[in-house]
Amino acid sequence: MAAMRPVLPGVPLVLLCFFLLCPCPGPLLAGGIPTTLEGPFPPVTVPLDKSFRGNAVDLPDTDRRVQRTVSDFEPEQISVSLSTSHDSVWISWITGPF
Repeated sequence: MAAMRPVLPGVPLVLLCFFLLCPCPGPLLAGGIPTTLEGPFPPVTVPLDKSFRGNAVDLPDTDRRVQRTVSDFEPEQISVSLSTSHDSVWISWITGPF
């Protein structure tokens, strides 16, 4: 009978390579956001970067893409989200004018 050798799944191997080859994130986090463990800290306000919006264009309320296409209380948006357990999901929907 041939000797069995352990087979590592691909995902843990990829993660191992990632952590071995990537530099330590410590220097990146040195100037990070303080946590509640460090106690209260003074808030810092910075001016809004005007280039943050990029090429986004707001649609007017009259655009057909944002007009209601349903009547009464039919659902307009339906969301299905996984729950914390393997056998349940959250289902939510939006109805009516908001």
